[in-house]
Amino acid sequence: HCYECHSAKSSKIKGGLLLDTKEGLLKGGDKGPSVVPGKPAQSLLLKSIKHDGLKMPPKAPLSAEVIADFEKWIAMGAPDPRTGGSGY
Repeated sequence: HCYECHSAKSSKIKGGLLLDTKEGLLKGGDKGPSVVPGKPAQSLLLKSIKHDGLKMPPKAPLSAEVIADFEKWIAMGAPDPRTGGSGY
């Protein structure tokens, strides 16, 4: 859902936000950092997928189960399997 508008392969990156790299997640976009590892309540990505302010994806919300998975992932420190480490 996210990479269509928020990846290096997008024809137009929306909101200045890249989600396909660890650096992009931490840097965030025009509105600031998208993920604050260990702090779901401060993570704009979580607020956006909950449709709390921003509404991402814009056409229909993700399932409650997927949102809960994101919340747990952020609370765990948002580990990134692409880096081979246990978190940021």
